[in-house]
Amino acid sequence: MRVTKKPCYSPEMTTEQNLDATKLVESCREIFGDESAWITANGYPGSLALCIIDSIFSTGSHYTSVINVVNAYCDIRKAQGADPHRDGVDELLASFEAVGGSAGWAKAVDNHKPAHTKPGALLKAEVIHRAALALKGLEGGGIFTTVDMHAEYAIDSELTRIKKAWLKLPSQSSGVTYNYLLILAGFQSVKPDRMVIRFVEEHAGRVGKPLTSMQTAQLIMQVAELYPTQPRRLDHVIWRHVSGREVFRQDEMEGRLCEGRPCSF
Repeated sequence: MRVTKKPCYSPEMTTEQNLDATKLVESCREIFGDESAWITANGYPGSLALCIIDSIFSTGSHYTSVINVVNAYCDIRKAQGADPHRDGVDELLASFEAVGGSAGWAKAVDNHKPAHTKPGALLKAEVIHRAALALKGLEGGGIFTTVDMHAEYAIDSELTRIKKAWLKLPSQSSGVTYNYLLILAGFQSVKPDRMVIRFVEEHAGRVGKPLTSMQTAQLIMQVAELYPTQPRRLDHVIWRHVSGREVFRQDEMEGRLCEGRPCSF
């Protein structure tokens, strides 16, 4: 029997948490307005390979470089007559084998960024390779596709096997890339990276009172319930805002630019 989840925003939350959520929802409504105008995070619902690549490269990088890596991988796969948007773990691993391993893969996508700033850190390409191997080799049966992930969720809504394996990957223990992996695969998770955490601290009145990634994720889920919107949509629009990307769809942007004066579009 499935247990009904209690609302994130409830009397059981502390007074401070509820006040933080109230402040944050007011700021978000003022900055972002109606969710119908937001650019949507589409992710890769049919390609676990692209979910893995994007999530690992997403931290500590300007998103343009992430797009470049994804596009480079897609170009390689298309040149082979394949559809990268249907690639799973096996296809991703084969792409490494075809170029002799992680160093060759990094060269092929033209990105040698390390997974951490400390000396001797592994290439992000190597972390991607290890992630694919970890998912394939999961005890109890491998996870090869996004379909497999959603089937796993139907059995275990915590995705315990996947999360445990992912957090053991080099430089991935914070859970940031794991949360983003879930977003890209179509799950209702949030990805509170450093920029998002700073935004939440500032607009929830938490300056000088640092939040953890988990506390930030909880606040975003509370605010999403109050907004109302989906947690992953709110997290994505905050992330776009703090990273200097467009938040609103082009047609909405044109409407905002034209508001109050003659429109030249």
